[in-house]
Amino acid sequence: MDNLSTQKEEQVLQGVAASPGIAMGPVVFFGSELVTVEQRTLADSEINREVETFCKAIEKAKTDLQKLVEKTALSIGRESAKIFEVHQLLLEDVLIVDETVKRIREEKKNADQAFLEVMENFEVSLESIEGEYLKARAADIRDVKRRVIRNIQGNAHPRQKKLKEPAIIFAKELTPSDTVNIERNKVLGFAMDFGGRTSHAAIMARSIKVPSVVGLKKIGQLLHTGDFVILDGNSGVLIINPTLKTIDEYKRKFSDYRNIQNKLKHLKGLPARTRDGKDIELSANIEFPDEVKAVKESGADGVGLFRTEYLYLTKSELPTEEEQFNEYKSIVKSLNDQPIIIRTFDLGGDKAPKAISLPPEANPFLGARGIRLYRDEGINLFKTQLRAIVRASAYGKVRIMFPMISCVSEIRYCQQVLNDVKDEFRKQGIPFAEDIPVGAMIEVPSAAVIADIISQECDFLSIGTNDLIQYALAVDRGNEHIAYLYQPYNPSVLRLVKDVIQKGHKNGVWVGICGEMASDPLITMLLIGMGLDEFSVSPVSLLLIKEIIRRVECAECINIVEEVISFGTPDEIVKYLRKVMKNRFQDLYLLF
Repeated sequence: MDNLSTQKEEQVLQGVAASPGIAMGPVVFFGSELVTVEQRTLADSEINREVETFCKAIEKAKTDLQKLVEKTALSIGRESAKIFEVHQLLLEDVLIVDETVKRIREEKKNADQAFLEVMENFEVSLESIEGEYLKARAADIRDVKRRVIRNIQGNAHPRQKKLKEPAIIFAKELTPSDTVNIERNKVLGFAMDFGGRTSHAAIMARSIKVPSVVGLKKIGQLLHTGDFVILDGNSGVLIINPTLKTIDEYKRKFSDYRNIQNKLKHLKGLPARTRDGKDIELSANIEFPDEVKAVKESGADGVGLFRTEYLYLTKSELPTEEEQFNEYKSIVKSLNDQPIIIRTFDLGGDKAPKAISLPPEANPFLGARGIRLYRDEGINLFKTQLRAIVRASAYGKVRIMFPMISCVSEIRYCQQVLNDVKDEFRKQGIPFAEDIPVGAMIEVPSAAVIADIISQECDFLSIGTNDLIQYALAVDRGNEHIAYLYQPYNPSVLRLVKDVIQKGHKNGVWVGICGEMASDPLITMLLIGMGLDEFSVSPVSLLLIKEIIRRVECAECINIVEEVISFGTPDEIVKYLRKVMKNRFQDLYLLF
């Protein structure tokens, strides 16, 4: 089959928008180095020497990673440098090191082969689980694997990749080391076959403000080095061999996009307040500590959702109380007294930690997940995390949120365990904040229906629309075959959201949204009209959402709600909202 680039036909490919911005230019292929390992059987006299070689390779890798931490901290920022600290932790994982040594001694395998097998088993276990988060962590495993094997084999480290001219980098996958070693001042953008928004390469792309589109699948088969492409990191589109008309269109888009972004910068220090004086809390969602820098740069009011699962998923051992405390304390202090909602672990479903033995389930999203793991054998795991969070509350404005609440007894159980922890700390003289606000995450339809009762048991409600949509519509949001049924604009979903807000307000409790719906500018006015008190959004979306909030009045938003509630299909709702927003915000519509 002829290559599409050879035919010089324009082709538009849809991927995942990982870092915003627009770039145009030639493509340069970038391949991560391949590691070649030949297995051999050791003689008894070689075993001790091979173990020593492996241990030295690990130590050298730690030293090299420390240099990368320092280099990255200076060139990109302290938060991005923490990526390589995660790599250091992998090399300190006792199970990884001990299993490799065991294979060398008992199976008489050469060190590079033994280490390769151990790391590939770890890598496969992550990639086999459905979910972007864990697949993104597999890239870190590959990065560490290559580094240590190079050391075992005595190979030199790769030098910084030089570019002859500014270009868009294409790679099947970029590891964090790859990203740091590229000559960044000539990088126009990143395009990748694999990866997701939570991959470390994507995080670093956002840190250095380089447009990025990932998840393009087999686009490498359609490209040649030197092909001219357009990369749109706002919509997740890559255009191969664009026509002159398309190039002119994107030149205008690029100019308009840059102008709009520059105009929005003045909002950073301003409140998210409607024209008629309603203040709305505008927070940011984060998944890793690395993202705190982006939160501060965006001018957010704090963190509306800090997902803590990475602490359990990046190691083969459970995180200790002290490890968690140090992590939470660091983030809390870095926010300079801005509030942070720390969600207790939501494991299970597509997030199965290696250190916890979860029973196989036919429907894991409907099984042992979230709060359902907090009882019986999981009580100590839950209590350990609560102890770490409560200790961190002494250093800033910490709020605690419990996931997957489906009934009143569950929120009462969590409150009781939290109170037990506080009682223990009072007796032990351990400092903490007495008045930690506690919230329930509303993502199960049963909880949405009785939100008026649940809100009597806590200080706030936060609607997790990502899961609420899939549970309300009975559709797996990760299933590509029925993806068309995953409809944020479905009338039933919008009515559920509206009901939860009203029921929370009935009991004097504030209500926020921490799902992707909060980051959607098309729906901002609708949510304001419903009375939403807090938006927790992606940092890159925050200024746009703030601009919309500051330019509207509550009365006009309420009118939109009354109109939308009468529609019967998602298409009708989207069509109406697009018309409203295009008329109301013509100067911003490029970003919608």
